[in-house]
Amino acid sequence: MPEISISIRSFVEGQDERTWIELFNTFYGHYYRPDFEPFDRRDVEWFKRTPWWRESRLFTADLSEKPAGFILSSIDKACKSPKGYIWQFAVKPELEGSEVDKRLLKHAITWLLSAGAKAVQASAGDNMEKRISLYRLMKFKLIRSYSTMRLKPEEIPNNIRTCREVELRIANPLKDNEDLKVLSSIHNKASQEHFDFRPETLEETRAWFEGEGYEDYVVIAWFNDIPVGYVIATISDKPSGNRPKRGFISSIRVLKPYRRRKIGAILILESVKWLTSKGAKLIELSVDDKNPTGSPCVLYDYRLQNCF
Repeated sequence: MPEISISIRSFVEGQDERTWIELFNTFYGHYYRPDFEPFDRRDVEWFKRTPWWRESRLFTADLSEKPAGFILSSIDKACKSPKGYIWQFAVKPELEGSEVDKRLLKHAITWLLSAGAKAVQASAGDNMEKRISLYRLMKFKLIRSYSTMRLKPEEIPNNIRTCREVELRIANPLKDNEDLKVLSSIHNKASQEHFDFRPETLEETRAWFEGEGYEDYVVIAWFNDIPVGYVIATISDKPSGNRPKRGFISSIRVLKPYRRRKIGAILILESVKWLTSKGAKLIELSVDDKNPTGSPCVLYDYRLQNCF
């Protein structure tokens, strides 16, 4: 039997994009069907334009000179203590738990530590048993869990109370720099209690809206001419196949002094209204299970995602 060789190499721009896409879709599609939306060239090109790419490294594992997996790691030096993240990590399903899996993770961790990271975080769906076992083997500890919550628009109760004093204004952060500044300011002020928080830059806030293939609806809530909250609803143009078309509440924030006034409720209802007009049959929102601000009570049906 010929010896099987494993080599880890850095991403080669203009050469490895197709491998990145194919391995991502094979691995994550295996776990997230029927909800999975394929990764495509637009997603790759968007990420390469973002500020996060500058502090990222993508490594590919070749098994007998053929791509078998990749890992995308990034270091956040803006944290008080620089932190490393495993953003994406995919191998061919039959290679999970193999030496390919282990070598990729070890290589990414080694690079992150050499770049100054004082800690490394990774995540996995709770159905990814082999991936979770690998993280535990590498001494990762469970520190947080998140839920993806799902809502059918027609099942929203008709008697939800909302704040009548608030004014909703549609924002366009890509064309109006003032809207961008207001949005970023609310996000940073309202997120300070959240796990893993560090202030988001204007460049980072803008980058979230620059991906192709996604339409965003941004609404800012004003109370007595003060911006106090926002919601971002997103819908993809990717084909939904046989599954219901989904819309996403990508982000929602309300400043602490204005919480418990039903401002969040009116923002959610406004986003659901827009997403429904775009053809969404299901609405999703990801929440931190230990979110100190609470989460919208009208959402239900969750799938846990563990964060190590």
